[in-house]
Amino acid sequence: MPALVAPVSVAFVAWAPIATLGLISLLIRADRIDPFALISFVGFLGMTGFAIIYLNRRLTERALDTIRIEENSEVIRLLLRDFEESASDWLWETNADLELQRVSPRLSQVSQKSPGELVGKFPGVFLGDMAKFDQRIGSPVAKLNRYLTDRSAFRDLVVPVVIGGEERSWSLTGKPILDHTGRFIGYHGVGSDVTAARRSQEQIAFLARHDSLTRLPNRVLFNEVLHQSCSHCEEYPVALLCLDLDNFKMVNDSLGHATGDAVLVAVGERIRGCVRDGDTAARLGGDEFAIILATDDIEEVAVVARRVVERISRPYHFDGRLVEIGVSLGISLAPKDSKTPAGLLKNADLALYRAKSDGRGTWRFYDPEMDERLQDRRNLQADLREALQHSEFRLDFQPIIDLSTGKMVAAEALLRWHHPERGLLSPALFVPLAEEAGLIGPIGAWVLRHACMVAAKWPTHISIAVNLSPIQFRDIGLVAVVDDVLAASGLAANRLELEITETTVLETNSQTVDALWQLHGRGVRVALDDFGTGYSSLSYLRRRDLGHEKDDSSIILAIIGLAGSMNMLVTAEGVETMEQASLLAGYGCPQAQGYLFCRPIPEGDIPAMMNRFHQTSDISYLTRLQ
Repeated sequence: MPALVAPVSVAFVAWAPIATLGLISLLIRADRIDPFALISFVGFLGMTGFAIIYLNRRLTERALDTIRIEENSEVIRLLLRDFEESASDWLWETNADLELQRVSPRLSQVSQKSPGELVGKFPGVFLGDMAKFDQRIGSPVAKLNRYLTDRSAFRDLVVPVVIGGEERSWSLTGKPILDHTGRFIGYHGVGSDVTAARRSQEQIAFLARHDSLTRLPNRVLFNEVLHQSCSHCEEYPVALLCLDLDNFKMVNDSLGHATGDAVLVAVGERIRGCVRDGDTAARLGGDEFAIILATDDIEEVAVVARRVVERISRPYHFDGRLVEIGVSLGISLAPKDSKTPAGLLKNADLALYRAKSDGRGTWRFYDPEMDERLQDRRNLQADLREALQHSEFRLDFQPIIDLSTGKMVAAEALLRWHHPERGLLSPALFVPLAEEAGLIGPIGAWVLRHACMVAAKWPTHISIAVNLSPIQFRDIGLVAVVDDVLAASGLAANRLELEITETTVLETNSQTVDALWQLHGRGVRVALDDFGTGYSSLSYLRRRDLGHEKDDSSIILAIIGLAGSMNMLVTAEGVETMEQASLLAGYGCPQAQGYLFCRPIPEGDIPAMMNRFHQTSDISYLTRLQ
């Protein structure tokens, strides 16, 4: 009926003639007008008119809506086509049987398949073999299949796809479509390739839990594994190995950080090669590493520890340079030694400290006595803090003899600690504790000041030798301290000799080298103590130009000639017999020190000692040597 969807005026024109003709025919045929029939007829005309006009308006509105929907649909199709052409995403849709419909060029492009190849059921047509084989519970493919089975919506679900032999990641979003009866007729959705973003996220997550240099697990992941291991240690025992590289600091300082980093990378590779797939090797920071072994068998753990020490101690070659380092390990077992991460770490650290104390390049298992020794060390450190204030330190002196005359030419100041409860303690026991506690600075300054005060009272031809710890030597205020001490004591600078180990010299930087030259310029002499027992070389001696070196009698014969050719003075330490003194004198060693001549003595015995050596006749002394 065209009138029903035409304008209302047209509908009225169509209705009016019908109503008029019907009324006229009613009037003509009737002999008289029946009022009831007339009223009924008029009512009928009114109702039909109203119905025609109402239906006309409603149908017209529906027709206009249909036109608008068709226009909007065309606009949407144009926008979607433009979206697919310009964006990295693509659209997909299925029918009620989940068969892929209307394959777009963009989808064909990203899947590297022709539209003819993209025929089949979703998601198998997308995922290929992944849809068949990756059906693990909780896997992305299993989740997608569950959504499809339940006919439910899903959003940003990342699934693996193999394209051209490469595994990539697609993000899929889908919504079920229902008809007007509520019947499922398919899915509409959008997809995008998120491989680059996914890989970036994985890289960020990897770096958050792994060391960027060695690619080993870092402290974060290590702590997670350690906590998990401790929580199940009753059922699955584990062993914790704490590693610390020996001599790495010297390599890093002398050869540069680039070489140091290369050493750490190589160490990480060697450690990785020492453990099994079920074990965890981690870098905790600096030159500290750790290993968690899935066993508490002592023999098995010892095999791994021995392998680690042997492999890490092998030489390294970087840019034509030979680099040698070592490693020490401390080992604790769970649940035997502790069931908590903190306890396990503490015990492994104690064992590591014991390994370093025992000479390094080895490993030690934790034992309960280590806790007692640790507590004893802590108590001793606390006592050290009070020792200076309570005047518990004292100096002993051991003479240095001129082998050609037998007369005393110098004395070495040796620190002693008279503990109020433990008695006289050796420096070998408390000096390392003082260094760890940060007390070696004030203690060393006291030794230097007191030694110079004592030596200032001696004859001017007798010098004083004072040992410096590595920490004192690297202190930027060393020169100022020496200046203050010399000024306060009145001791001439050329009568002061500072003894440092050769390893300490090798660890110098530009500041300490400048300090050496400043001391040398003031006339202060610097001696290399225990020369030849570390890493000395001719190039270091020439560069330092220290002017004096000391050595143990076991190797002095081999280097007397070397020192003489470099115009350096040699003092042999540890001389205990006349045969040793005669041999040294025969080889031209100028000075010696040891129990043969005098043991270390208190300050009060120095005058008598000087008189004894002063009264020595050159002829009688030489006769004894011969």
